[in-house]
Amino acid sequence: METILDEKKIGEKLSVGVQADNGEVGLFIASEDVSASCAFLPEEWDKFVEAVKKADKKIKEREL
Repeated sequence: METILDEKKIGEKLSVGVQADNGEVGLFIASEDVSASCAFLPEEWDKFVEAVKKADKKIKEREL
């Protein structure tokens, strides 16, 4: 398994990491209460990233 993004703390109690293995991208999210991981095929990863970017844009537009 290749580490793409070492587990990185992104909040006081939240961290995220990304790995790749056998043609899949693995996303790991952990908080103090719960953790989850999800495997994506490359095309699914692209759609996931696109959806997150779209949501991010809408969130930033609301802040104006």
